[in-house]
Amino acid sequence: MNAEVSPATSTSVNRVKSLDFAVVLLCIVLIPSAVAQSFLGLDEKDTFALFAPLVLFATLLSNHFRVHSPIPSLVLTLVFIGTIASVLAMSISQLLMAVALAVAVVVGQQVFSTLIKPKVLRVVSWFALILLLGGIVGIVYSAIGGQPLIEIQVGYRKTYLYLTTFSFAVIGNIIRPSGIFDEPGALAMFVAIVTMFNDALQQNRKLNRALVLLVVFTGTLSGLAIAIWYMLASNDLKNRRKQGIIFVSSIAAVFLFVSFVAPNNPITSPLDTFYSERLRIEDGRLAGDNRSNQVESFFRLVDREMLLKGAKSSIAEYDSDDMSSNPFSITFGYGLAISLPYFALMLWLAGTTLQQGFRNSYTSLGMLFLLLQRPYLYHMSWSILIAATMWLVYHLAQKRRAGGNL
Repeated sequence: MNAEVSPATSTSVNRVKSLDFAVVLLCIVLIPSAVAQSFLGLDEKDTFALFAPLVLFATLLSNHFRVHSPIPSLVLTLVFIGTIASVLAMSISQLLMAVALAVAVVVGQQVFSTLIKPKVLRVVSWFALILLLGGIVGIVYSAIGGQPLIEIQVGYRKTYLYLTTFSFAVIGNIIRPSGIFDEPGALAMFVAIVTMFNDALQQNRKLNRALVLLVVFTGTLSGLAIAIWYMLASNDLKNRRKQGIIFVSSIAAVFLFVSFVAPNNPITSPLDTFYSERLRIEDGRLAGDNRSNQVESFFRLVDREMLLKGAKSSIAEYDSDDMSSNPFSITFGYGLAISLPYFALMLWLAGTTLQQGFRNSYTSLGMLFLLLQRPYLYHMSWSILIAATMWLVYHLAQKRRAGGNL
């Protein structure tokens, strides 16, 4: 069971197998897509429960029930932590979360092995580009007065089809596109993961630049941050890093100066509107910085009961607004014990980046930043793609230590 499974070889890396088609369809399109799930009459838990075990079994069968050497210890550690967390919380939820994450770890290794095949990564990159171009078409369609063509229920809210993209976020007659996902930030996260694979593997450079440029049209701060981080840390632009730092610093300085001097100017005001007023400066910080507010709320509310059980298993009531998008979201909801893999992962990403001398830091630190504001490690729509990216970082580090290429 512990036999080493090489992620790719020079002869096999270009060979696309039937399993790769299933992985792309199920793990890269269907499981993350809230819109696709809605059309099938499923939610994220149903989708994961139906399709992740199928991919898991197919993966094990394809590899003759051999797995990469770290996997057994990772799976056993997760199940152990989930068991302890469930005992402390007196709830089965934590154990189920750990088991689902263990499945995602194994399936994520297969997604990684699929995505490092150049033909597959190129197709997935084009798919991401089509989603972003569809988003821009949808923005123009909405801006000229186009009305939603259909309405569907996605989770707890409705989302609408604006010709070529779905969106629930409407500001006047402008939308923030979400593609086939539940929100614009999810589209930005999907594109970010694709760009991380491209940059780390140094594939599809021109296509990747297009993705980074267009992701800002999701109207999310994460999309904007991805584009800035790409200029500062990507392998693609490593020879132009100084120019990137100067450019980003200059744009930021001009934006902040104009925002302070003339808050309602014709330059920053339309940008602020498109980004849902998240770029407005109030009391010395971004008005849309709800993550800081969530962290403040966590430290105001945290107590022994929350750390042991989490708010969802506690009989105590915690007066808080949205707590889903900050580094303590898992602790708030389910207790400290089940949060340990999340915090360990963040430390590992930071440590690996330092160990590697900041090589591939667009991927390693980029994922760390994404997980700080979207702690989706246990999110059944995203855990597999997150795990696949972690395997990318792991294998890059391993190969660099061995002096080879991925």
